[in-house]
Amino acid sequence: MKKTYSLKSLIIITSVATLLFQCQKNPIPYDLSDSILKVDTISVSNIKGSTYLSPPLMGDTDAIYFGNKNGFVNKYSLLKYSPISVSEAFWTYDLPDTNLTVDSLIFAFSAMDTIIPTDARFELFYFPAGGDSVFSEDESNYLNFTDAEAESGVSIGLTSFIIDKSDSAQSEYPQLRFKVDERVMIDDLVTFISDTNDVENRSFLLKNIDAIEDNFISIRSRESQDYPVMLVYYTIEDDQFYSVFFPLQDVTIVEPRPISDIDKTHISVCRAAGLKALIHLDLSQVPQDSNTMVIREAELFFNSISVDSLDDFQIRSTVLVDSVGILSYHEMPLDEYEIENDIYMTGSFEYNQMEMELRQFIQGLLTGSYDNYGLKLYSPDYNDPFKTVNLIIDSDVQNQNPMIKITYVTL
Repeated sequence: MKKTYSLKSLIIITSVATLLFQCQKNPIPYDLSDSILKVDTISVSNIKGSTYLSPPLMGDTDAIYFGNKNGFVNKYSLLKYSPISVSEAFWTYDLPDTNLTVDSLIFAFSAMDTIIPTDARFELFYFPAGGDSVFSEDESNYLNFTDAEAESGVSIGLTSFIIDKSDSAQSEYPQLRFKVDERVMIDDLVTFISDTNDVENRSFLLKNIDAIEDNFISIRSRESQDYPVMLVYYTIEDDQFYSVFFPLQDVTIVEPRPISDIDKTHISVCRAAGLKALIHLDLSQVPQDSNTMVIREAELFFNSISVDSLDDFQIRSTVLVDSVGILSYHEMPLDEYEIENDIYMTGSFEYNQMEMELRQFIQGLLTGSYDNYGLKLYSPDYNDPFKTVNLIIDSDVQNQNPMIKITYVTL
């Protein structure tokens, strides 16, 4: 006999679903002793996964990086400046105006810390023959931006970090400051940054000239306060002005460290190494009635092998849009695993165990919003990009294997 539900029952279960989606950690806002609602919990440990490698993409980080350490080689960083000033009152296209004379330009970069990080020299380059686009923050990496392309740049100059206390308006952080006040170079740079026929250029390359071994130097990126700036000083009818321009894009070109057997045999993530992972959850034991059930909690647990604290590290997951085979470790020249853009989940660590709330994903499976093709795991932008986390996945060691604990409400 087909089971039927009263209008009251359906209203209750719908209300529970709505309130649960409004807050990931809200308790169920009803007295669960009411016989209408039932709460059940199921644990799923049938989880498959593998790690894969693609070239590391280092845009959207809080810093651009230099130096060599633990097998990582930060080769150089690329920047592309906006054509409009910070105040939005001046465009680079205005610079060739015959009533305006550019007196000098300064390119300034601030260190992450308040002490001088190194006495090494840095060199700045630009690309007058770079075409309409030298690099892409979302795509450029050590494989598709070559040393030959880097060497095609024209040098602007060399400098080292300084702290300028003579001017209270200066940054409190040590800076690299490249000043251009030689007429020929000024004219060449003005032509370069104001070229209306090449509006996607304005690309520069910053390189560490003196080798920095066993240390990383972090310089503030466009995502940070005290971001890199290009200052243009100019005169109009004997009155002096200056405008400040900021980067639209920046990216570090890093050559990753060698991949270890531990990376390959665990669920491993590390942004600068290019390590990401795929997992698939077998949810065949979970009831699939979207009309009469709501997911209250869906907590995914992974144990790590790290002996160092991971309290400051998080792992992000997104939903795959196509069916993929969860293979053993594999490598690809480009990350081809497409994801849903409207959902991501974040896992944090306590005592080096990761917990990630997947309720939105599991509920979305019930409602048909998503298909259970699996999840992509990766290190988000705000993590230390050089830190690697290896999670345990081994069907022969059940007490260490990942599991998901799902609590759901039914009529």
